[in-house]
Amino acid sequence: MLKSEDIINGLQTIVNEYPGVAVAWHVLFYCLIAALTFKWIPSPRSFALILALPLLSVAFLAWKTGNPFNGTIFVIAAVLLVIFSFRITSPTVNYSQLPFVIAGILIVIFGLIYPHFITPDSFLKYLYASPAGLIPCPTLSVIIGFLLIYNGLNSGAITITLIVLGLFYGIFGVLKLGVRLDLFLVFGAVTLLFRYLLSFGK
Repeated sequence: MLKSEDIINGLQTIVNEYPGVAVAWHVLFYCLIAALTFKWIPSPRSFALILALPLLSVAFLAWKTGNPFNGTIFVIAAVLLVIFSFRITSPTVNYSQLPFVIAGILIVIFGLIYPHFITPDSFLKYLYASPAGLIPCPTLSVIIGFLLIYNGLNSGAITITLIVLGLFYGIFGVLKLGVRLDLFLVFGAVTLLFRYLLSFGK
């Protein structure tokens, strides 16, 4: 198991060495948000497949920088999203209740401007250079935020997978790595769990 300082250094290396990848992911995320805002209604399956892509990106960069644990976990997570996506029977995504939509929007924004590991020369840099799509916590925040907004993509299996990942990486980030910002990820995962339990009880 890697030491805390080794994990932090590895994450910092990813952020420092792949700023272009961060910008590319922000462009893709913003395009997705724009399409959804202008009434594009994807199928839950296609949305799940889209959300599996940043997980694969995190996995690739983790393997490349010597963190096989994160690499393995995120490959497994991406494969599970693909498998579970083909079990969804609902033809279109639908919105969650308003409180969960609001929470989801906030968690997506948090993931997209995740301020840890970057030293911006202006506030605008947070909007395009934060490590969403590069490292675990901001990436999971964005994905969990979308699940909160869109009713877990009508998939209990996908929802549970992201709850487990979000809780693990959020709690690990806060307690082991000392990144208190990851409390927002914990909040997102707990809120998603609450939404799931509410829907399960119906």
